[in-house]
Amino acid sequence: MSESEMFQPPWNFLGLPEELAVAARARAWVLPIPYEGTTSYGAGTRHGPAAIIAASRQVEWFDREFGGEPALEYGIHTMSPLGLVHRSPEAMVQAIEEAVAAILSHPAAPAVLAVLGGEHTVSMGVVRGLVRARGALDLVAVQIDAHADLREEYEATPYSHACAARRILEHCPIFQIGIRSLSAAEEAFRRQSDRVRTFFAEDALQGPELLEELGRFVRGKRVFLTIDLDGLDPSIMPAVGTPEPGGLTWARTLEVVRVVCRESAAVPVFDVVELAPLPGLHGPDFLAAKLVYKILSLALIRGGS
Repeated sequence: MSESEMFQPPWNFLGLPEELAVAARARAWVLPIPYEGTTSYGAGTRHGPAAIIAASRQVEWFDREFGGEPALEYGIHTMSPLGLVHRSPEAMVQAIEEAVAAILSHPAAPAVLAVLGGEHTVSMGVVRGLVRARGALDLVAVQIDAHADLREEYEATPYSHACAARRILEHCPIFQIGIRSLSAAEEAFRRQSDRVRTFFAEDALQGPELLEELGRFVRGKRVFLTIDLDGLDPSIMPAVGTPEPGGLTWARTLEVVRVVCRESAAVPVFDVVELAPLPGLHGPDFLAAKLVYKILSLALIRGGS
């Protein structure tokens, strides 16, 4: 029995061999941020990053869309989880900003940084770190989500998960997909803002309009892609803290990702957040892991169908 057969695969994203997972070799890095400090319904997003990495070790490396094993071409380095700051949500956002800015400012920065949340508050620090490292010129955001997340403040903090899109808007325009829950104040804000484009779930599920308009929005731009998993239909993604009826199918989600990766100039950072694992139900964890792998491949190879 060889050594590779004797031991389990390394505990990293996809279980890649060490030579493909070292930072110096990998063009993709994965940063787990198991932060959960403002959740307002179901809890458990702090367990999301670990569940995604565990499930990823069962994902096949071979992808029919690429006719090969994309991960072996670009390599993936899995970082240690970011240390948590419990003093306040604002302090945690600051810590995330500093970490992401340091990663993206480094001479050996990855071509794509994949952030695993954690609650959606994580995204505020991610976009701030991206802007701090590389500026906001030609930057736009694409948000898949069930909720608009456009509140100025929620439960006494502007750093609540319910304010994620509002904070992202402070840095760049945003294109929202799959929204099906928002407050009256969010609707009023959305209608008067020229920096928000919202495709509600019923309009995003069929027809070419979504993909055509999305293509125009991201064309030639740098994109921060943020995916709150409750944007997907709860029949395939029940493991979220704030589920909503309706939502994107797996196929529609991949169509959105393909347009973003094909039409944009680059996707330097994306995040997948709000997985709240359910004991004994592995499907949602696996879906999230496969989605991360798919985004990495489309962003780095850009050879998908």
